[in-house]
Amino acid sequence: MDDITMRQYLFTQPNGEVEQPTDKRYLRLANRMLHVWDKKGLMQEVPDDLKKVVCIGLTGYYQDIISDAGVWRSFIDECKRMYGNYVPFHSDSEDYILYELNLSDVEFVVWYLLSFNSMQFRYMYPLDSSLLKLAECLYRVLEAEYDDIPAPHDYKALFDCELHDPETAETLYDLGQWLFWKNWLMLAPFQLTYSQIYSQLVEIQHTAPSAEAAARQIAEMRDEVMTSFPTGPLALYLREWMTLILEGHLPAEKKKKSEDAPQGEHPYYTAFIKANGGKTIRFIHTYDELNHFFIEGMGWADGEEHLPGFKNHKDFVLMVTPDKGLMVAKNIARCICHPDNPLYDKEHASRFAFNLLSQRAVCPGDMLRYVCSNGWLPDARFPESATAAGAAHNDAADTALVAANWDFIARVYLQEYYRGD
Repeated sequence: MDDITMRQYLFTQPNGEVEQPTDKRYLRLANRMLHVWDKKGLMQEVPDDLKKVVCIGLTGYYQDIISDAGVWRSFIDECKRMYGNYVPFHSDSEDYILYELNLSDVEFVVWYLLSFNSMQFRYMYPLDSSLLKLAECLYRVLEAEYDDIPAPHDYKALFDCELHDPETAETLYDLGQWLFWKNWLMLAPFQLTYSQIYSQLVEIQHTAPSAEAAARQIAEMRDEVMTSFPTGPLALYLREWMTLILEGHLPAEKKKKSEDAPQGEHPYYTAFIKANGGKTIRFIHTYDELNHFFIEGMGWADGEEHLPGFKNHKDFVLMVTPDKGLMVAKNIARCICHPDNPLYDKEHASRFAFNLLSQRAVCPGDMLRYVCSNGWLPDARFPESATAAGAAHNDAADTALVAANWDFIARVYLQEYYRGD
């Protein structure tokens, strides 16, 4: 396998057009991890290009903690605030040293970079024994140089700016561009979204009247994407990441319209609650039953097939909120262990419940939060957990891992389909 080139390494750096005095040292470190990976013979099913992505990403993590730039710090601090532990899937231990090199950090980062840079490993079990062995080997490489390696040249200088200072506006813009499009922590889970909008960029190139016009339109679209889509492992918007990194907290939430002025209930909410005995969620097996409920229960027009796109589906979940009205999801009712759900099927749920957390557009975000926060998705597990855990496999441990991390899992996999609601 070829080594990582300087060009490949520089692509991920804040000032990637200029080689810095410390870049050769960090490139050697990335290649040393690559060589150790091959020598140990672990997870050789990982393609060579993906191995390089993982080693470059781990080098980015390492540079961040060596320079205390704040990207990793902001992530684990926010995880602690939101979930009670610094690193997803890992309980805090006495050996964990804040903002320094930790084995659990590396274990998480290796899983994260493998899972979100390749569809082949997208649903990999975070505690896979082969993954943990690999992470330990790569950790030892990083640990061997931890006390002697110099901080990356000018790495932290990019973060030396204030959000509301006009004099640092250009630096802030450069920081935002790097974080959103190239940073090892932010970019990985956004790539699926990017693949969906890539065709629009190609169309601009083909239809713009000139190369200059195409470049301008693409730059404008990229800027719009940066402000419109969440990214990174917590699916935060760029303004949230920037405030978290530079000021140590998320920006104050803007009041919703419903909070600024009293508003009446959505008419669908009122009709649904009345037809459903005061309850906000309902489970329906067939489309005919669904359509009947819309007509008889909700008062929709008689003699019509409502929501005809659902005709070839079944196992519906209906839910209402006072402000958003009605939401409908198909093919998921058997996964939800609700006391009023006669369709719940534990065996089916053990195979498919994880889809609600990991596949986009399967379950609306509000519905997913409501279901999971009430413990009604108890069978969800990583699809590969049964084989990955081997002899130590434990159904209860697998489902408990997902139950303890469901919000993080939904954020990192679903991105705007979870946060966008």
